[in-house]
Amino acid sequence: MCTQVRTRDVTVLLDAGVALGPRFRLMPHPKEFKARVEARERIDAAAEKARVVTISHYHNDHHTPNYVDPVWLGTSPELSERTYRGKIILAKDFRKKINTAQRRRGWMFKQAAEKWAEKFEAADGRVFEFGGTTIRFPEPVPHGEDESGLGWVLLCIVEKGDEKLVFAPDVQGPVAEGTARLIIDERPDLLIMGGPPTYLQGFRIGEEFFQTAVHHMKKIVSEVRTVVIDHHLLRDEGWYKFLEPVRESAKKASHKLLVAADLLKQEPTPLECRRKQLYEEEKPDPDFLKWTKLPKEKLDETPPPV
Repeated sequence: MCTQVRTRDVTVLLDAGVALGPRFRLMPHPKEFKARVEARERIDAAAEKARVVTISHYHNDHHTPNYVDPVWLGTSPELSERTYRGKIILAKDFRKKINTAQRRRGWMFKQAAEKWAEKFEAADGRVFEFGGTTIRFPEPVPHGEDESGLGWVLLCIVEKGDEKLVFAPDVQGPVAEGTARLIIDERPDLLIMGGPPTYLQGFRIGEEFFQTAVHHMKKIVSEVRTVVIDHHLLRDEGWYKFLEPVRESAKKASHKLLVAADLLKQEPTPLECRRKQLYEEEKPDPDFLKWTKLPKEKLDETPPPV
């Protein structure tokens, strides 16, 4: 979800994080590790140019934590410092509307980041001005359903003149009616939004969740001229088909429904949902396969040989 936004007044880096995840009882394929490295290089380059870096919540794919993780995150204290040094950090408040795990992560991150940053601000419900550009954060919304155990996230709204961007990570659809209403009421020119985790359909999440998400997405694309839906949704190989009814609603309104790759005029290349296929078609070399069989405690401490 990491996105760079530039106006004449300020460059903002939204959710400066990238992570891999477990899937199919397989470690990420070497292609996924290489893609994560490339994504991190792009984030590094964007961070150099940014004055402001935001954190919508403290899941590890939405910020760069200040500890060593050579496998899933590729992070270190040095990398975290490089991302946030000299920046104005506008972050989710870890003291309220947050679950236990993220409260702990947020507190630990703030202790380190305050030493590097120009300023660390809890952004919930606040407005920040940079010349003619406004960066605004409504009160936190659920990470998915109302009262979700996954906690809450901050939407970020960037306005310059008569242009408005809404960045809505991990709203999972949105599935919460209040989140959908907030987005529609803002009437942004561009919405970048986290879609529903359809790869969990029938496993952890029931059908009604996804029907509600589609209902809200159809309403949103009917009101917003350009909508980008990405993130959790593209962990499912069937993402394109799932969006068909939403695409039809956008078409009727003469609006655009995109995924993030479309903004770059590239073909989407989601790798995680193809992990099994990648292992079959591009079998990793023996050293990598040997690494995947290390005991878990050793595996989590050892960088992949890619």
